[in-house]
Amino acid sequence: MCALVIVQLGLWAAQSLTLMGQSRRQFELSRTLLNQQIESVLDRRVATADESTSDSWTGYRTFQVSKVVKETKDIVSVYLKPEDGKGIASFLPGQHLTIKVPVPGRSKPLIRCYSLSSAPQPDHYRISVKAITTALPSGNENEPQQFHHGVVSHFINNSMCVGDRIEVKAPAGHFVLDESSELPVVLLAGGIGVTPMISILQHLRNVNSSRMTLLLYGVRNSADQAFADAIKQVTDARENFHAIHCFSQPLPTDVPDKDFQVGGFVSVDLLKQVLPSNHCQFYVCGPPAFMESISQGLVQWQVPAGRIFYEAFGPASIGKKKQSDVETSDAIAAKYDQLDPVTFKKSDHAVLWSANHDSLLELAEANGIFPESGCRAGSCGSCETGIVGGKVKYPDGQPVDCSPGACLLCLAKPDGAVELDL
Repeated sequence: MCALVIVQLGLWAAQSLTLMGQSRRQFELSRTLLNQQIESVLDRRVATADESTSDSWTGYRTFQVSKVVKETKDIVSVYLKPEDGKGIASFLPGQHLTIKVPVPGRSKPLIRCYSLSSAPQPDHYRISVKAITTALPSGNENEPQQFHHGVVSHFINNSMCVGDRIEVKAPAGHFVLDESSELPVVLLAGGIGVTPMISILQHLRNVNSSRMTLLLYGVRNSADQAFADAIKQVTDARENFHAIHCFSQPLPTDVPDKDFQVGGFVSVDLLKQVLPSNHCQFYVCGPPAFMESISQGLVQWQVPAGRIFYEAFGPASIGKKKQSDVETSDAIAAKYDQLDPVTFKKSDHAVLWSANHDSLLELAEANGIFPESGCRAGSCGSCETGIVGGKVKYPDGQPVDCSPGACLLCLAKPDGAVELDL
């Protein structure tokens, strides 16, 4: 398996081994110092990007939908142009847009964050959105399965039209390509997590990057595969660009070595087969379980934390749990009398906090309560909820900006018994 890919990556192996020798001292730096250096570089690049354009803005700005393209049965790309016809701010590959979407039947627009899915363009932005459907928990196996449909994602997929107006914040986010490095770039995408990877791929092509670049993209089959042509255009254009498509459930019509290269999942074991070493930068985006698995696998492969980047749409604690933490959580979860009660007042629902959840937002969703949410990382503020009684706590060092007497559900955990206005 992957023999053809291994042959294609032969040159990469030689270059990587040379680079490994040249960079040995750099990788002997402590993890803390390495993280500080990377954060410093990213902050400087964000500041430079802000200073280099006079077309940035604060708050929200009205954009119009100029084009809607169906990518798969449940993914659409939406092209956005400013209503006033003025210039738009550029962005760093990997960043996202925060948007307000006026959904019929809702008293106010709903806020969501979506990755930009193309290289920077002079006159428009593109986002690509998957219609999200979540199975609801059921206490009776004889009852038919119920599902929750993402309000905004389904509206965008099924009802958004050219000419629609939405409010847009300037591009933001720290999941960006580190262009200060010459290390090989490995992009690991699961499902709709491919969107920021397309932005990064196209940018690297546009700047004629000489960095060896590999995309591993996992979906069930060709029916779920977005941007196949765009990926092929990039990899065909440059000898140092490669892509491996992984289908976990290929269709009878899917052709091996044409439509996909691997029958299975994107995994660190697969990376070990096709990469000459782990001396690369790894960018990870996809469903939470995918990101957790890949991030933990990379750490176990002894990839320094400073070379693992992941999009924060999802649990903010990805890749940070140790085995000892999991064992402690399981032990606590077995002692229900020691768990904090969480009451959702408007929903008239009381549950016990479980250490299996990373936030009060996850706890609510696991119990069939779906508050508004966007970035799931404390950036957009759409999950802000009033605290009726009790207190919450946040991850150490995590900046939180919300109203007094309220909390951000996507980051908050109970600090003792808590009652929420939800």
